[in-house]
Amino acid sequence: MAKGEHRATFKEIMDSLDPRSTHEVWLSVVNTGVIDGWAGGTWHLTGKELDVRVARRLAISADFMVLGRGGSTQLEDVPTEQRAAVWEKASRRYEGPGGKVEGPEWPEEPLYCAFKFVSEDGRNLLLIDESC
Repeated sequence: MAKGEHRATFKEIMDSLDPRSTHEVWLSVVNTGVIDGWAGGTWHLTGKELDVRVARRLAISADFMVLGRGGSTQLEDVPTEQRAAVWEKASRRYEGPGGKVEGPEWPEEPLYCAFKFVSEDGRNLLLIDESC
């Protein structure tokens, strides 16, 4: 930048944008730490990626299990009768603590990690995050 040349500030750049243009922003529930309105409640992230052993236990015992797609911006309920199959697939390519990744290199097959969320009334939700 030459001496005396003006460098635009962030505010000036934002002010120059057309206010009619909209930009869709997707936020991962893992990044926000909150799932709002799922199964009639608000859910809060309890910590970081789960160890594979904790995730395995929650795949059976959690009140709800959801599959997070698109960076966990899109959530899909996993019915009780499908939990074992979803966990089996995720456990073979679990990249969280204690996990191992079998099979082809990413991005041919997705990778998985898991997170625990707790509702205001104490229910547990296991989020299986599928990377693409």
